[in-house]
Amino acid sequence: MQFDSELDLSRGKVELPIFLPVATRGFVKAVPMQKINDIGIKALISNSVHLTVSPGLEILEKTKGINGYTGFKGSYFTDSGGFQILREELVKIEKDGILFRDRKSGKKVKVTPEISSEIQGKIRSDVAMMLDDCPPYGAEETRYSLSVKRTFEWGKIFSTMKVPNQKRFGIIQGGFDADLRRESARLMSSLEFDGFAIGGLKIGEPKELTDMVLNKTLPLIPKEFPIYLMGVGDPLSIVEYSDAGIGVFDSTYPTRNARHGFVLTNEGSINLKNAKHSIDFEPIENGCSCETCTYYSKTKLRELYKNEDPSFQYLATVHNLDFMQRFMESVRNDREKAREIAKKFSKLNYSESHNDNIG
Repeated sequence: MQFDSELDLSRGKVELPIFLPVATRGFVKAVPMQKINDIGIKALISNSVHLTVSPGLEILEKTKGINGYTGFKGSYFTDSGGFQILREELVKIEKDGILFRDRKSGKKVKVTPEISSEIQGKIRSDVAMMLDDCPPYGAEETRYSLSVKRTFEWGKIFSTMKVPNQKRFGIIQGGFDADLRRESARLMSSLEFDGFAIGGLKIGEPKELTDMVLNKTLPLIPKEFPIYLMGVGDPLSIVEYSDAGIGVFDSTYPTRNARHGFVLTNEGSINLKNAKHSIDFEPIENGCSCETCTYYSKTKLRELYKNEDPSFQYLATVHNLDFMQRFMESVRNDREKAREIAKKFSKLNYSESHNDNIG
């Protein structure tokens, strides 16, 4: 591992490696913020473009930032929105920035490095990601080359626009070309950032390409900086990539799986939709002290799911978030235990894409 064991943020230090649940508009789906605080989650990842549309910067300014608005006691990371290039929100990418369209409201938001800095400053997140140009998987080499140059130009602007009590992360692009990745790492490392993210991965490429990019890129990032692998959150990947030096992960893996009936345990994933759980009066995981395992059996949960009871999403998500907290504690302090747990999860989890992180 090449990262320091802690990341010192304005709301306190967080231990690394850390997993960030996705809270696109500030809140985690299906779970009240009080419960998020009670679980002990130290950091969330939100999307600054979505927050600009709803609830809007005026409200966030009046509440003295996103923490005042949501009531979260921990730290927020905010994505610049650059990843939205892969989604329908994109209207047009230009030399100086990106024009987004919100799917729900139809509202258009033009984001440049300067505007992204201003937006994330008003949000008052603890860590702000720079605006980057993220091409889709399968793009032509010239497109990846352009993204390296464009991301560097935007990074030069963003890195100089300091905001009090806010750390700023650069993003390394370059697609799946080793030379372009090396060039992007060299360029971005020359700028004044507090950490670096490896962007443009987990967007549909095979694991072999993901690994190649990381193997070529990670040694080029100065050892004193925390490294963020965006869009990765399954136990297998967390163990493997934290061994390689990654300190920050994010994904909808635990929350999206919960909403679809899959719960996470030290013995792997359980599909509560399976008929065998119709007469299974054990909790999801023996020894787990979360609210769900304390009061509900798998039989009860399966019935809630079958009947589309909204409480199911809450209960399953609470358990999965609690599991991720316990799992990350093992990753930090008992790596052998973490490796044994990770082995119980299917390698199919490697197909997980950062596309999920926006929902």
